[in-house]
Amino acid sequence: MKDQLNSNFDRALSTLSRRVKDNHYIDKRRNILLVWRDFIRRERNACNVIGAIARKTLRMEVFQRIRLVAREKYLEDDAHRKLSRYFRLMKNNLLKKAMVTWRKNSYGECVQSMVAMEETYESTKRANDKRMS
Repeated sequence: MKDQLNSNFDRALSTLSRRVKDNHYIDKRRNILLVWRDFIRRERNACNVIGAIARKTLRMEVFQRIRLVAREKYLEDDAHRKLSRYFRLMKNNLLKKAMVTWRKNSYGECVQSMVAMEETYESTKRANDKRMS
């Protein structure tokens, strides 16, 4: 009797395992566990997808902010560069004008001193000529 019960149990277990393996029959508890497993998988995948989307969005925002900061820095550096160039041009232009004015004034003074020296030379020459004659 005991042997017959063991053999019946073994046959029933082998039949159940064969039916489960061949997808002919799924026990109610096993079906509940399989459905629960699929539900948990889908929920985990949904959480992973949501996390990936959040990380991607965050990365995009960070890179966009980095681009904005870099653009502001470029515009600021460009403005500084243009202003310094304009300042150099104005400074050089003013220096050129000052140099031209200085040259004109020194040339005028030099000519005046040469004229004065020539007049002094002529007057001295005339005075010597009068004395000698």
